[in-house]
Parts: sequence; structure tokens; C-alpha cells
Amino acid sequence: MEGKDYQLLVIAAAKSKPLTPVQMQKSLFILGQNLPAVPESYYKFVPYHYGPFDSSIYVDADSLRNEGLVNRSPSRVGDWVETSITAEGEARAAQLKFNLSTSSVKYIEDLVGWVQAQSFSGLLKAIYEQYPEYRANSVFQG
Repeated sequence: MEGKDYQLLVIAAAKSKPLTPVQMQKSLFILGQNLPAVPESYYKFVPYHYGPFDSSIYVDADSLRNEGLVNRSPSRVGDWVETSITAEGEARAAQLKFNLSTSSVKYIEDLVGWVQAQSFSGLLKAIYEQYPEYRANSVFQG
């Protein structure tokens, strides 16, 4: 499995609720830190304006959109693009789950639910508390 596959699983775990860029970045970051099965080729996060960041996540999101697996659309409440799963994406995610243990699938679903329940500032504070080295280049000091 590639990073793009894990991204699809994260988006699918969000159910019908779109993920913001911060939610996507932080879900994939935490996943990479805590799921032992991620490949060496997984995303490489660096400290950035709002904590851990990898621009290739957006490249993969556009690729998933081009494959018809996700929708990418402007947010109604901010100046960013949100990502949500399509029916084709749900079917592909269901296939990908067979490559993971039941506990890993549950972890992804629980993680995404937790990320979605956090406020923007609450999510960043939780990341910085657990991974203070990713605060280094942050413009968020809350």
C-alpha cells in the first residue's frame, strides 16, 4: 500500500463529512506515527506553518480526484478545498481494508473521528503537545 491508499482510507473514514486540509494532514501524520504497517515510502512530514505538513498529500488528493475516488471542492466557510469520498472511493477503500488488520482499520476510523471532533486550535495544540518538534516553523501560537 502507498500513502495515497492510506489517504483514501482516511477520507473514507470521514464518512460523508468532507475533510479540511488541516484535518487531512494531521490525520495522515498521526497515522504515520502510530500505525506500524505504513511503508517506508509513506509521507515525509516537516514542521510548517500549522505543524506537520507534506505537500505530496495534495498531489495524491488530486490524483484520487482524477481517478473518481474523491471529490475536491471549495469550502463554504473558508478559503480552502475540502475532500470527500465518492461511491467509487468507498468501494476501493473497502478493498484496501483487506490489506490491513481489523485493529488497524478500527484505529483509522477512530483517529479520523477524533480529528473531526477537534476544533482547529484544539487539533494543533494536541499535535504540538505530543510532537513539539513540529511547532518549530508554526505561525499558530495558540
